[in-house]
Amino acid sequence: MASKIPPIANPTSVSFPSSYVDEIQATISARPIPWEGYLRAKLLTSTEASVIKSIEKQSKEKRKAIVEKDLDLYSTTSINLIQKLTRDDIVKFILSLIADLVTDLPVFAESLVSLSMNDKDTPYDPFLKLLQHTDEAIYLLSAKILTVLFTVRTAPSDKLIEFIKFVNDKLLKSSDNSSKEIAVISYGIILSVKSYREVFWQSTEELMPSLLTILVKNKSDLQLQYYTLLVLWLVTFETIPSRDFVVKFDAVPVYIEVIKNSIKEKIVRISVATLVNLVKKSSESSINSLLANQGLPFFKNLCERKWADEELISDLQYLLETLQESFESMTTFDEYINELNSKKLRWSPPHKSDEFWKVNAQKFKEGDWKYLKQISDIVLTSNNPVHLAVASNDLARIVKELPASIKVLESSSTKTKVMTLLAHEDSEVKYEALKATQAFVANTFK
Repeated sequence: MASKIPPIANPTSVSFPSSYVDEIQATISARPIPWEGYLRAKLLTSTEASVIKSIEKQSKEKRKAIVEKDLDLYSTTSINLIQKLTRDDIVKFILSLIADLVTDLPVFAESLVSLSMNDKDTPYDPFLKLLQHTDEAIYLLSAKILTVLFTVRTAPSDKLIEFIKFVNDKLLKSSDNSSKEIAVISYGIILSVKSYREVFWQSTEELMPSLLTILVKNKSDLQLQYYTLLVLWLVTFETIPSRDFVVKFDAVPVYIEVIKNSIKEKIVRISVATLVNLVKKSSESSINSLLANQGLPFFKNLCERKWADEELISDLQYLLETLQESFESMTTFDEYINELNSKKLRWSPPHKSDEFWKVNAQKFKEGDWKYLKQISDIVLTSNNPVHLAVASNDLARIVKELPASIKVLESSSTKTKVMTLLAHEDSEVKYEALKATQAFVANTFK
């Protein structure tokens, strides 16, 4: 017998707020089940049929009272039927019944999970198997049930990983917003369990692009956007995800855009709370990214607006003060490098300052021309006209002060790429590329 698995917390009702799944369950409940015919066909025993029929047409409260009196009977019967039945209509009915019970009656969910003390694969495997079913109602109800069961006790990591993969591949990547919403609702519920966040984050290569895409492309679907933000907020309570969030996935500018475009305070509230988590868990990279993306004037503006939520007001003030303090401690060169590291160059004051380049030019030789190579990388890889124009300007400035830099630019093919920008469709890019080309010619033999 397996050792007893400790509960995550005292059993509490788990809400699964999907109107789409609710509609599926309402449709299933409206269809009569021909129990006598199934008995004659020996699809189930008379005992099993009587157990289910005893709660089939009861009100929610009456059903809960009946089940609570004999939890072992109802949990065991439910699992047995799910494993043995093959007809889709009755499988859907039993799944809908279980889905209601695990959300309405926490002790029933606890009773189901307690079956794992005798068999570690129960109750998870029967529902995981049904995730592969072709019938949408069957796999969505199975997903709802598993989501709730994962919150009752700490599940084996392989079961959780299998579930996360299904949700990502089948639901999150779907073109249908209802499926995406069910995905992020499921993730939000399981991530309320702190111990699952590390397992969840192991799938970030697959998950994060999909989640960030929802934020960028589903601005009009506020519920989907909110549930997605909730998922990301929960993972940013952990240090490693917070670091990856900023450094690996460059999520800060996405959040600034979400806040800019939001008409709902609750969207702003959870977005700002996520940025606060990032600053606290991954301070340097988060602050640098916020500053590089014009976070200081942005949060100054937000702090001047009227907000109803006191926590939002407090978080905005925290971000503003933190960014202000960091900005005031930065030199002009620090500001420039912060912007360069973001790979999103803009016409900030240093780029056009003769004094800046005279004072700081020698620093571009440091670390085997590290900063020069970063500018080169932008020229070679970016398609953004502003980034290309500013980078070309900077190369012209550096070449003028440091003619030796031309060899570095030639070895990386940056010089050749700049010359191709002379034919760019953007007039500013053409102009800055021309200045850079002239600088190459004028300083080649110095």
